Amino acid sequence: MNVRILGASALCVAFAASGAFAQDFCNASHGGSKKTVSFSVGAGSDKGETGNIGDYHYEQWTKSGSATTDFYTDGSFSCSFTNTDDFLCREGLFYGQNSGKDPLGVGNLVADYSMKTFSNDKSISYAYAGIYGWMQNPLIEWYIVDNWGPASRPNWLGTSKGKITVDGAEYEVFTASANRATIEGYKAFDQIYSLRSTARKCGTISITEHFKAWKEKGIALGSSLYEAKILGEAGQYPEQQGASGKIDFNYAKVYVQNDPPKSSSSAAVSSSAVAPSSSSVAPASSAVAPPSSSAIKPAESSSSTIALPMVARMATQDRNMMVFDMLGNSLGQVFVPAGTSVNSALLAKYGKAGVYMVKYGGKVQILTVTK
Repeated sequence: MNVRILGASALCVAFAASGAFAQDFCNASHGGSKKTVSFSVGAGSDKGETGNIGDYHYEQWTKSGSATTDFYTDGSFSCSFTNTDDFLCREGLFYGQNSGKDPLGVGNLVADYSMKTFSNDKSISYAYAGIYGWMQNPLIEWYIVDNWGPASRPNWLGTSKGKITVDGAEYEVFTASANRATIEGYKAFDQIYSLRSTARKCGTISITEHFKAWKEKGIALGSSLYEAKILGEAGQYPEQQGASGKIDFNYAKVYVQNDPPKSSSSAAVSSSAVAPSSSSVAPASSAVAPPSSSAIKPAESSSSTIALPMVARMATQDRNMMVFDMLGNSLGQVFVPAGTSVNSALLAKYGKAGVYMVKYGGKVQILTVTK
């Protein structure tokens, strides 16, 4: 029993010493090298540019006006636009035309993001920030909307299909049809939206859980996933070339869960960095009796204080928790509303009991989650 406690404790110290928790991604800064995309178009005309940067794929597009985006190799990006009808910038994963990648078969898609700025100095009628992509066979444009910036909460998204709960938050699902330019040319296609009940600027989106929820509601999905990107979009209706503003994602990563987010320098830890021996890590069972809460101290990079395993209890206030497995792999982020069991939140997201490491604020603790 003592060996198991010391193993978990040593792992926690290793995390603190490595600087893995030195920066929560909500407060991250752009990292890596950047590419600047900038162009202008005349009234009523449109232009787009796509390409690769590091391990990610980017796109900037505008109708009317001018636009500039700095895309970074760590997945983050910062966009500005002036006198446009409609503007978007996005960066993330790209699978390509007719990829054959089943949206529910590519792995557990997750996005972590932080949006530092979503501002305007002229009229913006609509805006979306969240996750965006296309599916093919059939052709579907899809959105997961977490924030609507300076515009009002969208109320024009189509037919409501009811509400779902993902990542501890309520989303309303909408479907619609459109007929315009697409990744397959000008044609008719369907749209799916998940609209969060309250806006936020930082968090984790479990993309695959939205796909599953849509399917459970009887909404057809495409058989080929084209892309999954973090998106900023804004425009004006009626179109009068008057939308101007800035959208800054200081942190943005789309990845398959259990694969460390690519090009990460702050929020993810590779398994090789702190790989303990199998005999030193507490198993998923509850063999270790948890100490009282008064005995638990957070691990900090400036000291050697230890966080011992504890049973996940009720959250006394809203918390966004960064979650890692015991090999140091980032599992994303869990939002736990005040009055909600942390145990239930972790179990609902990851589906299994076990020992997890969580960080919130300046605290790091190891939690034993039971069914």
